[in-house]
Amino acid sequence: MNFKKIIFGLLIISSVEFSAQQIALNSQYMYNEFSFNPAVAGTKNFAPLTFSFRRQWMGINEAPVTQNLSFHSFIGKNSGAGVQLYNDVSGPTRRTGLSGTFSYAIKTSDATKLSFGLSASVTQFMMDRDRMNTEIPDDIAVLNNTFNQLIPDFNFGMYWYGERHYVGVSGYNLLQSGDDLFDLTTNVINTLDRTIFAHAGYLFPIGDDFGIEPGVMTRYMFNAPFSFDGNLKFVYKDAYWLGASYRFQDAVSIMIGADLGVLEFGYSYDLGLSNMATYNSGSHEIFLTAKLNKGTKERSPWHKRNRIYSSFSKN
Repeated sequence: MNFKKIIFGLLIISSVEFSAQQIALNSQYMYNEFSFNPAVAGTKNFAPLTFSFRRQWMGINEAPVTQNLSFHSFIGKNSGAGVQLYNDVSGPTRRTGLSGTFSYAIKTSDATKLSFGLSASVTQFMMDRDRMNTEIPDDIAVLNNTFNQLIPDFNFGMYWYGERHYVGVSGYNLLQSGDDLFDLTTNVINTLDRTIFAHAGYLFPIGDDFGIEPGVMTRYMFNAPFSFDGNLKFVYKDAYWLGASYRFQDAVSIMIGADLGVLEFGYSYDLGLSNMATYNSGSHEIFLTAKLNKGTKERSPWHKRNRIYSSFSKN
């Protein structure tokens, strides 16, 4: 692959889904809201350890591949903490980061709470010149544009939740630091744009065995197009689900999964709707969650997403 083809491919990826290169795209975000809202830390009645893997745009060489590993837990009646490790690779470029989170919740009614979360992060950006084959040896365009930077930042979120509903908003890359922790004497042009997320959902029970949960997600990245997702999940016996999601002018996703008690897993397939669909056969994504520190007496079904325990109304 020559240099011109690489640059053309990177331009396509940047223009079609630029936000995926900064905050990785995720079709099953509703099963790990902590990945984009730090206020979710500690709001479950268990401590989820979640791993997700996404292979985007099958059939396109060196298209984005993303891994995410996260853990969070309540550390008191009203507080929570968590950590997240993520890796996003697109051709010769890579974004790897680590964040730590603390949250605190206040009671808003007998059955609802409002959680506030703050996380600090460091993100390493790399462009590997050894993976770029050029027509001209030692091409100056490659030599001048490969880099290895470590950028600090912080994120903030709010999350209002009850037994059947949730509403959240979060802001990422709020600092937009120009400091490279590898080279503090040199100011860098920060590649992290501020991003605002908003998400909400509500569970409608249908009899004893079924439930329907619609949800929405919006993403607004400064200097990038607005993104909107709508999804609908059908739940059977608190343990199995089938869902569909529409990402505005981009893709339709089909999701399936199961809750086996201490383990929860899901799979999604994205069918592209944009011009990129001509060049790929869709995107695949899986996740696996281990429910640690899960109580047996006051257990909530998986789709009752939030930590509801006996002392809830006494706080």
